[in-house]
Amino acid sequence: MDVQEVAQHIARYWDLRSSTFDEEHDTEDKQAWMQTLSGLLGYDRTRNVLDVGTGSGFLANMTAELGFPSIGVDISTGMMRNGVRRAAQQGVGTVFMKVPAVELPFMDATIDRIVNARLIWTMVASDDMASEWFRVLRPGGEVFCFNRMDPENGLRRPDRGKGIYDDPDVDDALDLHDSTCEELVRFLEASGFEGVGIEHLPGLTRPGFDYQDWYVLRGRKPAG
Repeated sequence: MDVQEVAQHIARYWDLRSSTFDEEHDTEDKQAWMQTLSGLLGYDRTRNVLDVGTGSGFLANMTAELGFPSIGVDISTGMMRNGVRRAAQQGVGTVFMKVPAVELPFMDATIDRIVNARLIWTMVASDDMASEWFRVLRPGGEVFCFNRMDPENGLRRPDRGKGIYDDPDVDDALDLHDSTCEELVRFLEASGFEGVGIEHLPGLTRPGFDYQDWYVLRGRKPAG
């Protein structure tokens, strides 16, 4: 099964989940997220933001609400329909685009900030994807990968198997699904990013939900 076949399987899975996903994942403190995003992305609202694996626009619509020109891309049309609907409700002009599994439809050095949430565990051809992020970012641009993680084990969960997509070939293609923090840092460094690190982001999930805390894996494309 090649990358495109795997991506099509994953897209169908999320298309089917799209009708209930937002309700099932209505757990986050939006104001806390807005403050965190504003601090991480900076105060120059002319910088554009690309949300890769945007799903229902969780990040893209918030960055648009903050005033950043924002684009959300995904392989699942069903999920992005929710993003379009939410953008209309929030009165923001987020642009949503369906994309292939790896390639991004943008010219070199045209994006200021890349964000994603809960994407890394389900990526395929992850090294190629990171290289695409590096390609489209402007010199000095940054990537921010938000994940719920364990501070010692990263995405590694001994109690969780890999049977996510009910197809062994697809599940085996999730090459960062079980990565430690050190492996995630090396993942970005291998594509040329510098200043790579992982930061703890407490207080983003509303009280009463028993989830791991959020962390952000971040790196910067060299300025020169």
